[in-house]
Parts: sequence; C-alpha cells; structure tokens
Amino acid sequence: MKRAFALMVVVCSALWASGVGAQTRFHCRDSNGNSFVLSRPCPSDTRTTAAVAEAVPSYQSSYSRSSPATVRVQPEAPSHHQYMSARCRSLDDNIRSAYSRRIAADVVAGMRREYERDCSEQESDAYSQISLERRSRDKERREEEKSAQLAEQVSREQEARFAQQCAESRRILHAKRARTDLTEGERNDLRRFEENFIARCKR
Repeated sequence: MKRAFALMVVVCSALWASGVGAQTRFHCRDSNGNSFVLSRPCPSDTRTTAAVAEAVPSYQSSYSRSSPATVRVQPEAPSHHQYMSARCRSLDDNIRSAYSRRIAADVVAGMRREYERDCSEQESDAYSQISLERRSRDKERREEEKSAQLAEQVSREQEARFAQQCAESRRILHAKRARTDLTEGERNDLRRFEENFIARCKR
C-alpha cells in the first residue's frame, strides 16, 4: 500500500512539472471482496487497494489564466441517500456523474452491476421510507386543515347564535319600552335588562 501511494506521489509530481494535471482514482475493496473505483478516498468500511493518478491536460496559457474559472457546483444528494450505506451512496454518486467525469464505459458497467447486486434492495427500502414520510406529512397537513376548518365552523356557529340572542333581546327590550303600564318593579327590571343588553350586545 505504501509503495502504491509513493508511486502516485512520484507520478503526480512528474505530471505537475510537465504542465499536466492529475486526477486520482481510488480502487476500493469491501469486506465481501467486492471491488469498485471512486474519485475520492475509499469509505472507512472498505480497504484501498490502489490509488492511480490519471493525466488531465492543464491549460495554463495566458488566455486561460485571464479567463474566469468555472466553478462546478456539487449536485444535491438525492433524498433517499440518507437511508443508504456510505458505499451504496458512493456507487450511486459515481454512476450518476460518470459521463461528466469521463469514466470508462466498462468501469461504469461494472459499478452498475455491483450497485444492482448490493444496493438495489437498500434503494427500494430507502424509497419506501421516503414515501412513508411523505404520506405521514400529507396526513398531518390534512388533519391540520380539517381542524382549522372545524374551528372556523364552530366560530361561525357561535357568532350566529350570539347575533340571534342579541336580536331576541333587542325585540324584548323594544316591547317593554313600548309599554306604559309598567310597575316600579317592572321598570327596575327593564333598566337592568337594558344595561345587560348594552354590556353584552353593544360591542
């Protein structure tokens, strides 16, 4: 292993001196003996079997130095990746970015076979988990909307009953005021009724 990394350093130094950049490919092997190639260091649960530096032309002309650098934005990881192992996530990332990174077709085919063999069940379970969470959120949203609609309906019914009660109190008040034969006690009752009506309905 140390010899492989030492060789990589020597190759990278030579490429750098000659005006050519280097891109490292890490050859990894898991505990089951499965091998795969990554553009970044192997996951912690795998073993690095080789680290190969590939030549990439480095354009250092005056034109390229004066041109603005193109920044490659790392695409956001798919939501189902959170429920998959590091190895399966790495395989999927490498397969999806294989074309832009110009990975050889036979290497991509091997990664696809390995992903189908070792990660398809994980992927299916991950999608099921995402679907379950989505249904749970939808159900929670519907329940919240239903509760809000019910609360609004109760409020409207309460307002309608209140308006009806005040209308009836107003009718009684007008009828008592129209009477001219009220006794002293009835006039006191009318005054109290009027005060209660104003306090309750004149708001």
